[in-house]
Amino acid sequence: MVVVAVLASRGGFEVRESGPVRVVVLALDAGTWDLLDPFMARGLLPNLKKLRDGGASATLMSIQPSSSPVIWTTVATGKMPDKHGIDFFVRFPDGDTGNPQPVSRTMRKTKAVWNILSEAGYDVAVVGWFVTWPAEEVNGRLITDRAHYGSIDKRAFPSFYAESIGIPRRDDMLAVLPRFMDFEYDPKRVNPDSRDPTGLENFLVMDRFERAYLRDLYYRRATDKVLDDGPLPDFLAVYLRGTDDVQHGFWKYMDPEPFGNIPDGSVDRFGRVIEAYWQWVDEAVGDILARYGRNTLVFVVSDHGAGPAVGYHRVVADEHRHLSGSHRDRGILIASGPGIARHTRLDAVSVRDLTPTILYAMGLPVGRDMDGRPLTELFGGQSSARRVSYVASYDEEGEAVASEPLASEADPEILRHLRSLGYID
Repeated sequence: MVVVAVLASRGGFEVRESGPVRVVVLALDAGTWDLLDPFMARGLLPNLKKLRDGGASATLMSIQPSSSPVIWTTVATGKMPDKHGIDFFVRFPDGDTGNPQPVSRTMRKTKAVWNILSEAGYDVAVVGWFVTWPAEEVNGRLITDRAHYGSIDKRAFPSFYAESIGIPRRDDMLAVLPRFMDFEYDPKRVNPDSRDPTGLENFLVMDRFERAYLRDLYYRRATDKVLDDGPLPDFLAVYLRGTDDVQHGFWKYMDPEPFGNIPDGSVDRFGRVIEAYWQWVDEAVGDILARYGRNTLVFVVSDHGAGPAVGYHRVVADEHRHLSGSHRDRGILIASGPGIARHTRLDAVSVRDLTPTILYAMGLPVGRDMDGRPLTELFGGQSSARRVSYVASYDEEGEAVASEPLASEADPEILRHLRSLGYID
């Protein structure tokens, strides 16, 4: 396929033809080399290991605040929060701190990489990316981060697209639970306020595993629908968040030494949750890449890293005592495919750099108003010698942008989830 790229400039538009190129972005929340390196060494993550060994990798430095909607919007725009407009999980309309409202896509003040590629004529597909509700029009398909809640308005573009994607139910989770833990989960005994270990453990499984698995299962199904629906997209971005959730909840059972006094029985019940979840995600990576084949440029990216919630990172609020993992500022980046230098490990790069790097890889100019830079050192051969071109900005002067979040039927559930993590009071 030949793509006609429209290159914006202050003086007008230049039209040129570029060769066929496909890019897949796999966004895996809270990925850390502290876990992935040993998991790969044990042979647990064959698909991610194949990408890393056949391409380039780096430690990806995050930004503050360590809030996923903020960071993932920076990843998707190449810009810092002061430019893209998303600065926390929630906003407080009219300054009322007792009335938080989850951030929404209407607050974003700049174009994301899929907007830029859409306008350049590429067929794009975006699945589950943070802060994409309400759905916006793209040259392709977009399934928002709230689509898994079911019947809410504007959960996908085109609007009908999500209707045939089944919403996973508890039975879907129960059928696979033995793969992840040795625990007889009883939803009727969920009790976050209980001093009874059984009630608290059931709450942990509901809060940190069931929600995560069912959400990610929905977006795996959505990705399958996209890939089964006609030609493969030129650009595919898939976001899976459950790796962060299970690391928050089950870290002390995987790594009890920093915590001390972890009952052996609970380590036996929950000690393999995190590695088993990463194996499940690795299978999703393999399923996606099997559709695309070799001649695809793949980026695997996280928003931040993770580690045990001890010392400076300890959990201090009693109501969050079921949490034992916390964020770290060092995430992961893997790049693999045509033009990428093989067997390369880079020093730390930034979450701001992904969008400029994608634009460079696809033959488009980088916006001078972007805070990131194209990572030309990821590339080898002729690709590394290609000059970086620039355009002043992809945003139109005077473009009207909403500054307040929109409400949705999913807001109460979103707020409950944020409170369970201690992100909001």
